[in-house]
Amino acid sequence: MQTKQQRERKWEQVRVESAARLHMGFIDLHGGLGRRFGSIGVALEHPKLILEATLAENLRSEGPDGERAEEFARRFYAHYQPSLPSPAIRAHIRVIEAIPLHQGLGSGTQLALAVGTALARLHGIEADPFELAQVMERGRRSSIGIGAFQQGGFLLDGGRRLAGTQPAPILVRRDLPSDWLFVIVQPPATPGLSGTQEDRAFVNLPLPPEEAVGRLARLVMMQMLPALVEEDIVTFGAALTEVQRLVGDSFTPVQGGRFANPLSAQLISDLLEYGALGAGQSSWGPTVYGLVKGEKAAQALAEQIRVSSALSSSSFSSLEPATVYCVPASNHGARITETERKV
Repeated sequence: MQTKQQRERKWEQVRVESAARLHMGFIDLHGGLGRRFGSIGVALEHPKLILEATLAENLRSEGPDGERAEEFARRFYAHYQPSLPSPAIRAHIRVIEAIPLHQGLGSGTQLALAVGTALARLHGIEADPFELAQVMERGRRSSIGIGAFQQGGFLLDGGRRLAGTQPAPILVRRDLPSDWLFVIVQPPATPGLSGTQEDRAFVNLPLPPEEAVGRLARLVMMQMLPALVEEDIVTFGAALTEVQRLVGDSFTPVQGGRFANPLSAQLISDLLEYGALGAGQSSWGPTVYGLVKGEKAAQALAEQIRVSSALSSSSFSSLEPATVYCVPASNHGARITETERKV
């Protein structure tokens, strides 16, 4: 007798396209009300992750970040093995395009969810991004990457329960206006913290005073969110900059400064000086960003930053220029394309 998974397994290949995200900061690193973290962020149209998974006799992977994709696939199969038919059928995973690794753009979560989603579709397993995130051990502090994969846009999550294992719930999801653009700057600096280094940093992070947490919550609730609804980019940007400064100060004990490194800090200052309405660092960096309105303003700011970043990089003894580009928010989730099995 066929299992439910065997009857529903009708796809030969699944293609997943998902995009990077900016993590704009944690609201509550204190946790005194029973939840900790609480994040804000936004999905971006690019850089993108594109991968394809095809049914195969054995598990194998190829392409940029292919080795890590295979690690996520092994976690998937280890968890869902009891639900899979026998004899085992696995998949060939081909990573066509990858999000830059350890740049603060959420590459790990997007890869984990794309692999998990593709394999679940191939094998007829029903699993949403929040379930897959737990299987892949993602979203332990923030659900912004999960929300970006699922639905895109501007996102705010409600923090993790201190005693729980569930990813934080998404409380707010809203489209960003199409003319709100981000100038993304990836400086030639040390990659941001990840893995055990990141875990250790949070363990060693002193709890911030409740007054600072209250200030952050008030900025988000009373300035950022109303400004987003009213499409008031000036107020939104000012609140974002202040949120980033307060969050950065909280991370100074483990980061060595308000931002990941002096070059990223200088670039944030340059972004604001040359016209960004809001600016900050994404996650652990080193990627930084500035918010502007309109393509003309975005291109002008990007050109200014290309010049200033070259000067800044040379003063910090770097021989490489920063990567600078303009990008709108992605107001949709991952795009999934399925190819039917040939009978």
